[in-house]
Amino acid sequence: MSQADNVFAEKQDYLIEIREEVIKRDAMASELEKMRTYQKKITKNIASEEKSISDEIASTIKKRKQELSDIYDERIDDNISRRKKVESKRGKKKNEQMNERILDETKDIRNDNKELEVEMKTLLKKNNVSSFCKSKLFYIMFMPKGTDEILAMIAGFLIYFLGIPATLMFIIKKAVLSHKSNVNTAFWCTLIFAVVFIILLVVYFMIYSSTKMQNIEVLKEARAIRDKIKANNKHAEAIKNSISKDKDESYYNLDSFDKKLKELDKEADKISDEKQDALKLFESDTKNVITDEINGRRLPELERLKSEKKELESKIAQGEKKYSDKVLYITNKYAKYIGEEFCKEDKLSDLIALMEEGQADTVSEAINLYKGQKSSK
Repeated sequence: MSQADNVFAEKQDYLIEIREEVIKRDAMASELEKMRTYQKKITKNIASEEKSISDEIASTIKKRKQELSDIYDERIDDNISRRKKVESKRGKKKNEQMNERILDETKDIRNDNKELEVEMKTLLKKNNVSSFCKSKLFYIMFMPKGTDEILAMIAGFLIYFLGIPATLMFIIKKAVLSHKSNVNTAFWCTLIFAVVFIILLVVYFMIYSSTKMQNIEVLKEARAIRDKIKANNKHAEAIKNSISKDKDESYYNLDSFDKKLKELDKEADKISDEKQDALKLFESDTKNVITDEINGRRLPELERLKSEKKELESKIAQGEKKYSDKVLYITNKYAKYIGEEFCKEDKLSDLIALMEEGQADTVSEAINLYKGQKSSK
């Protein structure tokens, strides 16, 4: 009788023996699956911890560097603020001194203008001429001289002879004519404009006649005095512009402010240099100190995880070897006879149950009966 025949002639104990081996094999497989699952978890934890350490190092370095930079930036901002205050005080002092200088250098001109104004006032009063004749408006409207006054006279005429009539016409049209029906609005508007224009023209020539025509010689003298005043004003303005554009500030006694500004400039340069040196030192030394501190605090846990993973990998390798040996053992000793399909715990339990119930006496009978039951179903 061959080995296969002997196997199929075996009794219930043979199947129980196989089931025990299969249970061991399946337990090995289950344990391997658990270890592989935990291996994935611990690998993920290691990667997460490595990233966390790297992120903490990067964020801490960035934060510390920004804090260091902010400290120096605050000092620089304070320096800028103090410099602006000094510059403001210096500018105020310069403007005060400049105004005093302008007043001093135009003093004679202003005194001369005062005398000329008194002279004009006296001239007009002596000849019983209206004080209106010494105003700027009078000379623009009745005795213009120079391009600026002629242009001003043209603008004045436009306002006086066109603007005023047009405005009054518009007001009367809106207030009166627009509320009346059967009224020739165009006619009345033209009439109003013409009447106002004529009145203004009459007023103008009345003033012209009563002032310029009757006092032409006096007004010529007054015009000459006014021209002197105007020339003096131009001269004073030229002096003012010359002083304003003068680059030489020695006249204004600003040495104390300039000294303070130089000190602030030196301070700003010093802070800037110190900042650069501090940032260089941070890059060359402080970064390493921060990195070492974080690594010293967190690497032990990472190394523990790596060591645990290494031990687990060793256990998995050993388990895989034992599992492989067990699979080969079952295959060579049992499966090659009864088939791989029956080397499963549930089917072996079914075969054993058939034999315990007396429905089969040998392995062969139990397998044939099991197959028959399955096919009938």
